[in-house]
Amino acid sequence: MGLAWIGQAGYAIEAPGGQVCLLDPYLSEFALEELGLPRVAPIVLDPATTHVDVVAITHSHHDHLDLTTCQALAGANPDVVFAGPSSIVARLVGRGVRRERIVTVERGESVEVGPFAFHGHYARHEVRGWLTEDALAFVVEVGGTRILHSGDTEYDPRCLAVHERGPFDVGIFVANGSGGCMNALEAALMAHQLAPAVAIPCHYGMWAPEGYGPGHSPDGLPTLDPRLFAEACAKLGGPATRVLELGERVDLQPAGVITNA
Repeated sequence: MGLAWIGQAGYAIEAPGGQVCLLDPYLSEFALEELGLPRVAPIVLDPATTHVDVVAITHSHHDHLDLTTCQALAGANPDVVFAGPSSIVARLVGRGVRRERIVTVERGESVEVGPFAFHGHYARHEVRGWLTEDALAFVVEVGGTRILHSGDTEYDPRCLAVHERGPFDVGIFVANGSGGCMNALEAALMAHQLAPAVAIPCHYGMWAPEGYGPGHSPDGLPTLDPRLFAEACAKLGGPATRVLELGERVDLQPAGVITNA
C-alpha cells in the first residue's frame, strides 16, 4: 500500500486492493478565491481526473475542506464517499455533492468505507473568528496498517487519548506553529508521547511564509521548516521521522516500514 503527500495537510492513501483515500486534499486555488490567499506549491493531482473512492475531511477550513476540489472529485467519481464531521455536510451539499454520499464521523465515532476504517478523535483547533468546534484527528486503518493524522490542532493533553487506538505505524503531525496549530517542538513532543513507528510533519509550504500568519514560537514566527520537527524528535529519543517531498509516494508496511515507491 502507498502514502503520498499532496500538499499542506493532504495525503493520498492507496489500499492493497488499489482503492484510494484522499485525506484533506487541497488541490485548487479555493483559498485564493475565498480569502485572497494564493498557493505557492504546485498542484500535484488534477481533481477532475483523479480516481478516488473516499475523501476524508478533518475540519471545515478552506485548506482542508476545499470545496472546489471536492466538487471536481465528485464530478469525476460519482460513487465517491465523503467522510468527516457534521460541519462539512451543508457545505458539500451546496456544491452539488449528493447527501447520501456523505457520512459523518464525530469524536469517538468510527465508520468503514470499503477497506478503510476511520476513527474520529479530539483535536483542539481554535482560531478566533474561525472556530471549528468539531475538528477531528483521524486514525485510518487499512491493509493491516494504522495511520494517525493529528488534524489541525494545538498541543493539548486531551489529544493524547488517541493513544488507545495505537500502536501506530505512521503518525502525521501538524507542525507549522500558527493559526491554531502546534509548532514543530510541540508536534515533536506529541509524536514522542504517541510513539508511532514513523512520524511525518505536515502543514507547511502551501503559502508564502507570511500567509501562515504570526507564530506562537519564542521568536513569534511560524515553524515552517520540517527539519525542526525531525531534529526535535531525534533529541527526544524518537520516533523516527520521514520528511516527504511534495508529491512523493512511499510504500507502507505494518510496523512503520517505509520504502521508496
